[in-house]
Amino acid sequence: MEEKKEILTCEQARARIPQHARGTLQSAEVAVLRGHFEGCEPCEAVYRDAIETEVYLGKTAIEESEGSEMRRRATRARTLEGMKGGASGFRWRTILIPLFFAWLIIEVSGVFALTPRIVLVEAEGAVSVAGRPVEAYEELGEDDSLLLVRGSWCEVAVGGYASFELPGGSFTLTGPAGLLAEGVDPPRLRLQSGSLALKLDGPLTLVTQRGVLELESGEGLVVSDLGGLEIFWERGEGVLVDAKGETQLAPGIELQR
Repeated sequence: MEEKKEILTCEQARARIPQHARGTLQSAEVAVLRGHFEGCEPCEAVYRDAIETEVYLGKTAIEESEGSEMRRRATRARTLEGMKGGASGFRWRTILIPLFFAWLIIEVSGVFALTPRIVLVEAEGAVSVAGRPVEAYEELGEDDSLLLVRGSWCEVAVGGYASFELPGGSFTLTGPAGLLAEGVDPPRLRLQSGSLALKLDGPLTLVTQRGVLELESGEGLVVSDLGGLEIFWERGEGVLVDAKGETQLAPGIELQR
């Protein structure tokens, strides 16, 4: 007996949109919701608005985090300066305290280096990360720690590209493109538009306008925009979940949705 396919009303679809925008729906639920979008432009527009809201909230959280970090650094600098000024009778403090902070920084840096990260390794053209151009990070001397953290957005203009390393692989985003990091460990990306070349030795979830790619490992190219989805898969394992169900990826396969 053929399994009856679930059909959503607009009210049911819109109730699931916030969960889908946050990436908390199961693959089967995503496929049903995507099927509804294909025949309902108003609901698809509501979904796009929800994504833009999630991106804005992610950017705001990052800006608040950066502001807190700057305030923390300023407070620590003032504290150290005060210690330095009153250290004439306690010269041992001027030696031990900086050594302690140096040790602490080394320890924290070591832990941070082991934490799974999505790191920008190369960029060309107009590229922004978390709402700031790459050039701005370089001017501040922060170009060695350009990270795509959870909730942050990478945008690439026409003619540009950005290459990242992530846990278990790497990817290159070619413009015009927009990519949202929904998670880092395990990695989960949302390709709003653009061309994404992947080289993976570990799992990755890639959300597109037309479906969700659950990738175990491999190499391939994904091109996505509002008009459709194209997948050129060269090697490895994976599956595309969309309104048509599940489609296994195989070496040499080309898919269009």
